[in-house]
Formats: sequence, structure tokens, C-alpha cells
Amino acid sequence: MSTFSYKARSQNGSIESGTLSASSKKAAMLALLKQGLQPTSIEQKSAGRTKRVSTRQPSGGDIILFTEELGELLNAGLPLEPALASMANREEEGTMKEISTQLRSLVTDGIPFSKALEQVSDRFDDLYRNLVTAGEASGSLGSIIREHSIYLKEQASIRSSLLMALLYPGFLLLACLGAISLFLFYLLPQISDLLTSTSGGDMPFGIKLSMFMSGVLISSWHIIIIGLVILILGLKALFMLEKNQVWWDEAKIKLPFYGKVFEYGFFVQWLKTLSNLLTNGVPLAQGLTLANQTVANRFYKRKLLAMVDQVKDGIKLTSAMKQSSIFPTSMIDLIAVGDETGSLSRSVKRASDYYETKLRIIMNSLISVLTPVMLIGMALVVGALCYTLIQAIYDSIGKMRG
Repeated sequence: MSTFSYKARSQNGSIESGTLSASSKKAAMLALLKQGLQPTSIEQKSAGRTKRVSTRQPSGGDIILFTEELGELLNAGLPLEPALASMANREEEGTMKEISTQLRSLVTDGIPFSKALEQVSDRFDDLYRNLVTAGEASGSLGSIIREHSIYLKEQASIRSSLLMALLYPGFLLLACLGAISLFLFYLLPQISDLLTSTSGGDMPFGIKLSMFMSGVLISSWHIIIIGLVILILGLKALFMLEKNQVWWDEAKIKLPFYGKVFEYGFFVQWLKTLSNLLTNGVPLAQGLTLANQTVANRFYKRKLLAMVDQVKDGIKLTSAMKQSSIFPTSMIDLIAVGDETGSLSRSVKRASDYYETKLRIIMNSLISVLTPVMLIGMALVVGALCYTLIQAIYDSIGKMRG
């Protein structure tokens, strides 16, 4: 049973309000009618912390697919409940069918769509729910949902590109470490006795160093693993402190090569989020607050919080951006035109498109430079190991013949 608050007109024309328990909004309405009351509004009361009703959490791809399809149905002229019913009645089973079914049930019971989203899954974040609230209030839910589906796809594309920029060099490094491990743990122990017995103690320095490292790693691997675990736990505890997290987030944007990727990634995400909010009619101060919630970098987030306070005090957005000292002059100049003419959403959108293009150029350049550099480095390391090993074997065979 759920608790509903209501306002109803009595038979003598007075307005009465109160609460009652019922299984659904429809049941609550029937109960009021039986009492001779004409309901004017019925809302389900929140019982403390919102309860999640979803048994299976949707993925980011599920959220994008759901948003895209719902936006198309709403823009085709379907009201919200029939649109959700259409999505719930699809033949194939899956997360989206489950989400649609749960949302339709909640909406039918009179729960606002934004509240229903919160109950179904926390993957519908504050940004998503606030946009839905703005759409419900303005009567433009379909266009807002469609625009947000485009935004979600763009964000997914950017994250995928960033992941690829980090993943491929990491894979090459892992392959190099694998080749070194194969040499130290398998090949070298196989021929160590031969090298020791035939060299007479006069082995190349590279082989001596490799055999020493191999012996230490093989005999003390458990100590090394324990040491690494302690180091990782210590670093994790160290970075639980807020000041260290802020320091690391600031240090990341100063890294060579990857610093620009992190910096421009932040620019694009923040600008696109703000542009999406402003385009859909969200006020600037509220839009900045919501956009800031999508920023993971704590160093940037601190700067942005100060910007929100300045904008609330009446300072122009571009002036607040200058004072924050985290935005380049070119970005501020792009946005300044809209800040002066009242077309801020279009200016922010132009800036986001411009910096997205620059981000893709930087990532492509980074991959094109790092890939050959790492391949050459791998070739040099593996080549040096092979040369040292072959030279030692050749010298040993020569001494055996002598």
C-alpha cells in the first residue's frame, strides 16, 4: 500500500486535503469518490529515501537506446504513457523492456516522470532528471529527450575515443613487459647452467644483470607481490584525503602528452552539458550547477563552484570564467559574443564543437606519435635482450669448441 496526499472538493463546495492509503492512484481516486469527494489532485507521498524498483541495472548503452527511442515516440505525437506502453510491449526481452514496464507502471500511478526515473535506476542521474522536470514544466518533453539522446551519444563517443587513446599504448607496454618476463622467467633459466659452466665467469654484463634479476624475481616473487600490495594500499589510503585527490587531479592536466587530453576532455564535456541545458531552457545558474555535477576532476570542480557563486551574484559568465583561470582566452572569446547578445546557448554550442574538433585532433596526433615511439622502444628492448642472449650462447659454443 502507498500513501497519497490529496485535495478534493466536498459536496458543499469547500476544499479538503489530507492523506490516505491505497494500492494505486486509481484506487485512491475511487476511495475519495465513495466518500462523496471530488478529487482535484492526488500525489503519491515519498517515504523517506527513494526505493529502487529495478532488479537489473541498465548499462550506459541501454540508457542511450531508451532515451533515443522515447524521444522519437514523443516527437511523433504520442503522449508519455502510450509511448512507454509501446516500448514495454516490444517482443524481445531485455533491460529496456523492463525499464519501460516499470516506468509505465509508476507514471500510471500518478508519479511524475522525473521521480519515476529516480526510482527505477540511479543511472538516470541528476542531469537527466532535471532536464525531464524542465520538459514536463514547459511542455517540450519530447524535444528535450531527443536532444539529450544526442548529447548522451556524443559523450559516449568522446569517452570511447579517450579510452582508445589510453588503451593502445597501454597494450603495447603490456606486450613489452610480457616479452621481458618470458626472457627472464623462461628462456634465461633454461640456459643458465650452460652459460655458467662454459663462460668461466667471464659473461657479458647484460647476461650477468639479467641472471641476477631473474634469480631475485624467481626466489623472492612472493615478497615482491606483498610489497606491491602494501604500496597500492598505501597509495589508496593516501589518495583518500581530499587535498591529495585535488593535487593529483591538478597534476594529471600537467602531464606531458596526456595532460592536454584530460584538459580538453573536460572542456568538451562541460561545454556540451552546459549547452544542452541552456538550449532546453534551464536558467544559467542552475545549468552551471548541473553541469558541474558531471565533472569528475576535483581541481576543476573547486574552480567551477566559485564560478556558480559569482554568476548568482550577477557577474557575467565570461567574467567568471576569466577569474577562474582554467579556461583559455580563445574559449572565453567564443562565448563572450553570446554573453553580450543574449544568445549564450548558441555560443556555448559553437565553443563545444570547436573544442571537440581540437580534442579529436590531439588524440589522433597522440596515437600517431606514441605508437611508433613505443614500437621502436619495444624493438630496442627486445632486440637488446636477444642480442645479449645470442652473443652469450655464441661465446659459450666457441669456448666449448676451443
